[in-house]
Amino acid sequence: MSVDNPFTTAVGSMPPRFAGRQNEKDSFSMGLKSLTQGNPRNLAFVGDYGTGKTVLLKEFSNMAKDLFCITFPCYQFENYAQFFDFLIDTINRRIRESKSGKILNIFKNNIKSFSIPVVGGGIEFKEGDPAFDPMNRMIDTFESVYKAVDQPTILFFDDFQYYLKTIGQSEILKQAFTVLTQDLEYDIMLTVCGDLTTFEGIQEPHEPIARFFEPMRIEPLSRDEINDAINTPLELRGYRFTDEAIDRTHELSQGRAYYVQLCAHYGLNEAHTRQITPEDVSTGLRSVLNRLAIERFDKIYNGVSPDQQTVLQVIARSDRPLLHKEIINESESYGVTESSAKMSVSRLRETDVLMKAGNKYQIREKLFEEYVRGKSVVL
Repeated sequence: MSVDNPFTTAVGSMPPRFAGRQNEKDSFSMGLKSLTQGNPRNLAFVGDYGTGKTVLLKEFSNMAKDLFCITFPCYQFENYAQFFDFLIDTINRRIRESKSGKILNIFKNNIKSFSIPVVGGGIEFKEGDPAFDPMNRMIDTFESVYKAVDQPTILFFDDFQYYLKTIGQSEILKQAFTVLTQDLEYDIMLTVCGDLTTFEGIQEPHEPIARFFEPMRIEPLSRDEINDAINTPLELRGYRFTDEAIDRTHELSQGRAYYVQLCAHYGLNEAHTRQITPEDVSTGLRSVLNRLAIERFDKIYNGVSPDQQTVLQVIARSDRPLLHKEIINESESYGVTESSAKMSVSRLRETDVLMKAGNKYQIREKLFEEYVRGKSVVL
């Protein structure tokens, strides 16, 4: 069907309809109110891949458009010097976007007072420099931002797990923001998004970093929220996903916002009438899986052992979750020893590829299960 498809398939792009997430938005709204009253709070939102963490931060930024906001898209930092170079570059770009030469000059003048070498007109931090002290550098950096903009400030960190896991010094962040917000009484709010492993294994001597935040898990979209996200943008175009098509999309996506967009996009492409059916969604599934194979699934599948691949195929080919003994017995019929099959199940659970519901096992992601089902059984 030739139709201008409203559903973006780009990771992190705003959908045509921001549906659901009312609990998260309410939490952020309360945080905004506290910030403007001089009592900043630190919020953390964690969720599975594809739950819309980046989009959620963009929605928060829209909600706080009257304040000064900076978004830091984290990656794997090698050390604190690299992290601070990233901070300064991101801040400079954000202030240039504000088109305020005054703010930029105030910020640069404050930053230069750090006595750190200026390279190419910017700032380059060097970890070996005797003046380099991570906590004070963090305090000075965000103090300079706050003084330059002279208004309540919100710092958004996306993929926050990279900061915590790569640098491994989360105590510095907590101490720095304690100084900024409590000792100096600056109205600075920290809001972060990360995956479900963000706070795993991080235990400080006195207080876990997770307790420094008010954490909230981003839950999957409900069936009604999926209906809102899909059918509302289609109303003006005269198209509609039937109730059964919404059910099929809900089943395949498991409420992960990005997967919802993919299923809607390719399902709409396959439709021959203005009523999109569950068969259209199922036909579009091949395109969805081809897309996710490149983006994610090939890496997961090819990253496990041949025996683990066989175990996955055994589970994916079943029309129901399987008991542990059933998995072992079926895997043995494909040449996997009992001990290797048991170890494979254990390892796949540790890496969250498998989940245990009651006393039975199933693949955690429905779309990955469909992907594995298309693989040939390893003999």
